[in-house]
Amino acid sequence: MATYSNPQYSAANYQTNRPRYRETLVDTILAYHKRDNPGAETNVAVDVATGTGIFARQLPAHFAKVMATDISGTMLESARASSASQAIEYVESAAEDLSFLGDSSVDVMTVATGAHWFDTERFAAEARRVLRPTGTLAIFGYTGFGHFVDYPQCDKIIKEFGLGDDRLGRFWDRGREVLVNGYREYHAIFTRDTWTHVTRNIYPNTIEGESAANVPAVVGSGPVVMDFQVTWRVLQDFLLTWSTLTLYHKEHPERENAALAVVREMMAAAGSADMDEQLNVQWEEILLMCRPPQSRN
Repeated sequence: MATYSNPQYSAANYQTNRPRYRETLVDTILAYHKRDNPGAETNVAVDVATGTGIFARQLPAHFAKVMATDISGTMLESARASSASQAIEYVESAAEDLSFLGDSSVDVMTVATGAHWFDTERFAAEARRVLRPTGTLAIFGYTGFGHFVDYPQCDKIIKEFGLGDDRLGRFWDRGREVLVNGYREYHAIFTRDTWTHVTRNIYPNTIEGESAANVPAVVGSGPVVMDFQVTWRVLQDFLLTWSTLTLYHKEHPERENAALAVVREMMAAAGSADMDEQLNVQWEEILLMCRPPQSRN
């Protein structure tokens, strides 16, 4: 998304306040990669749309070579600064054009909360080209919404803040819809194009439109993607990283920061006055994994 390259957007804030991914997530992906997959190797991993390299930094311990791409040079500067001690090759590149990679050269490709910004058809074709026949594509992410176990009245407030036309909703580009809908669009593409072993895991079962969608999903009993414990203060700092805030306040410079306002609204609804109160939130997350079609025609 172009906002991440905007000089007004803080890559440092993104690096500090975005959720982290579970240390066991790489193990989950590798277990899938090696399951019923003779010849599966762990030589080359590529993390696409790496941002500040939050997930890429978990890969070097498991792969002989790790590369990470992003379309934003600003984000990559932050990634390099945070990964100085790790052997990660960062490449400024669009996800839909990985021409620096040869055909059938990648064992595992990951996309951490970024695939919704892509041209879905072009990215799927490029991933198909560069993955080895025994390779794995893992697309995963979080919607930014969830279930506040102790304060369920806050579920609707944060979703209206993010999606409401009179709030941030109309300032997102179409990609946000792809994520909020749990990457069902990608599932349809992979199924149509005969990718194999397509699996889609979600947690919890609150993904937008999921109950009415005819798209298979395994509903997990707990999170496998995110490791994000929050207080009201941490939640506020996270919301301040949302790219659409820049666009919202460009149109409404006179308004109070929307992230601060919505956290105050949620605290009032919860009857809470402690910014450092620990919250029990079941964050919406998706993990979609598949292997390329065996026919390259």
